[in-house]
Amino acid sequence: MFDRQRKPGVGGVRRCSDLKRPGDAAQHGGQKTPPGSQQGGRVTPPRPATPQAVNPMHAVNRPATPAASASPATPATQVDERVAKLADARTRYEKLAGMATLSAILDQIEDLTSKVDSLDKNIATIRARGYRFGRHLEDQAAVLKTRWPQQQAEARRLLQEQRQVLQNAANEVQRLLGQAEHNYSLLDTVDSRIRTLENHINEAQRNIGGVFDKTEQEINQLQTEVRRVQKLLDALDQASFKLLPGEYGAAVCEAKWVSDNQQPEGLLFLTNNRLIFEQREERVIKKKLFSSEKELVKTKLWEAPVGAVVEIETEDKKSGFLGLGRQELLTLCFAERTRELPGDITLQLKGGATNEEWLKMIRQTQSGQLAADMVGAPPPQEQLAAAVAAEAATPPSPLPTRCPNCNATLPPIYQGMKQVECAYCGALINI
Repeated sequence: MFDRQRKPGVGGVRRCSDLKRPGDAAQHGGQKTPPGSQQGGRVTPPRPATPQAVNPMHAVNRPATPAASASPATPATQVDERVAKLADARTRYEKLAGMATLSAILDQIEDLTSKVDSLDKNIATIRARGYRFGRHLEDQAAVLKTRWPQQQAEARRLLQEQRQVLQNAANEVQRLLGQAEHNYSLLDTVDSRIRTLENHINEAQRNIGGVFDKTEQEINQLQTEVRRVQKLLDALDQASFKLLPGEYGAAVCEAKWVSDNQQPEGLLFLTNNRLIFEQREERVIKKKLFSSEKELVKTKLWEAPVGAVVEIETEDKKSGFLGLGRQELLTLCFAERTRELPGDITLQLKGGATNEEWLKMIRQTQSGQLAADMVGAPPPQEQLAAAVAAEAATPPSPLPTRCPNCNATLPPIYQGMKQVECAYCGALINI
């Protein structure tokens, strides 16, 4: 029997290769060699420390160092300002580009043409409805219709010339705007050109409008007078009284009769013969839970011959908040007091009517100027000469002083009266 040969490294025998060498612990998960230790006669340098994560909360509370603070004006801020300036310039340009076509003044010319064409029709309408005054209306309309075609042609010629000049200037501004999008140094030039374009547009509008400014004012004044007459005729059509034969309406305005008792509101009429006040206001006749029924009270409160007005007083009183408003007060004093007509009446004129305007119209009616302004009447000079000749040729017929029915004394007769009523028997005597 032979003895079994023992394998090396088995049992209690250890090899040299089984012994641990320096550095083997790192390979086999053992303890690492500390930095700076000597391995095999060589010193290992220490590794740099890995930066640790910073707590965000700590970072917020930590005071900033001078190197981390932001500068007061950064390039981004300057870019934002230039972008805003460019956008503003483009907005201004787009507005002026629309104005450079001069479409607004072209519309104005066409509107005036339409107004001139309608003058004859509007005047003929009020004549057909019975308005007999304002003999100058037809003559003034004829002058405007003769003058306007030449002014219209001149204005259109200037408009075409200025439109081409302004369009070229607007195109130049648009070109500069496109370049300024890539070159902000052109913004000042763009701003200057836009202001120049705006000045040129305003100057062009003034030059073209100067051709027909006066004619436009006269057309508007004539149209305002026609509308005033239309309002008068509408009020007479709805009035509770009728005009006398040979009597024609001259003016009307809204007014309030200011008295100690009631202060009714209505309309003040002026004709070639009389002053008439008609009450026109709504009154509540039945109240409901959420509404009320109303009725229009319309009745003549007083009338007076124009010749019976012996004195006229005007007064302007401040009214409204902080006294900024104005009350037009017109006081009429009459020669005689009757049952319907007191000795004096104070009226507050409304609707834009003024004391001066009504004072002038009443005096013109008393002096005969209103009658001379009637259509078909001869000029005032001829009327005066004819009246003087007639007075010299035939003495005026005496006015009636007694009632032919009861022989009672009649009340005084004033200018503008066509009839007089007997105070005792009520008979009407024609004058």
